[in-house]
Amino acid sequence: MQKRFTFRFSVLGRYRTQAEGNESHVTVNMSAGQGSRLTYSGTLTMSESEWEAFVSALTEGVPVNIEVEDGRPPSISSAIA
Repeated sequence: MQKRFTFRFSVLGRYRTQAEGNESHVTVNMSAGQGSRLTYSGTLTMSESEWEAFVSALTEGVPVNIEVEDGRPPSISSAIA
């Protein structure tokens, strides 16, 4: 199947938790469309492990183009782990 659609995720930030034992979170903007005509579609916030599973599922199982723009370094808590 041809990859007609593109989904772009731009990482806005990674946030350490304020409560001990809780996982750090990532916030991303999502754009979607065909070719170079992408439209802003929303903002998502989820835990780091949810984000990794989400991107993995999209890149492995769905015949679409996935782009992730992440110019920020990983959170301090995940860099230490």
